[in-house]
Amino acid sequence: MPNGRGYFTKNEMMDTGASCFIPDATGSLTGRWYGSIPDDGIALTRKRCAELGAPVKEREDAIAFIYRVEIKDDYRYVPFYHRQAHELNRKKTNRLEERLLQRRANEEVGKLGPSDILEA
Repeated sequence: MPNGRGYFTKNEMMDTGASCFIPDATGSLTGRWYGSIPDDGIALTRKRCAELGAPVKEREDAIAFIYRVEIKDDYRYVPFYHRQAHELNRKKTNRLEERLLQRRANEEVGKLGPSDILEA
């Protein structure tokens, strides 16, 4: 059972069968994925889902977890939930979220984005 912050223990996370990202170090963006996440939409924390107008539903399963190195108790696995672009209030997304959603939209329809054209 998750703790008050909604974080899971290793055994609880493994029982879900969801993917998990283990970073190389605290705050690192590099590490290893165990499993895979959907190629469309975006994975967000419970709090971020609510902030963007798409709150997590009761009994909704996480699609992935991220291991938090800096947490010193057993509840180190933060759940992330899948959301599609049309479910979100796009006026409230940050630059990184918007960039990811736009890139995913371009991949879905096979379009090239401006950065892809410059690299080609």
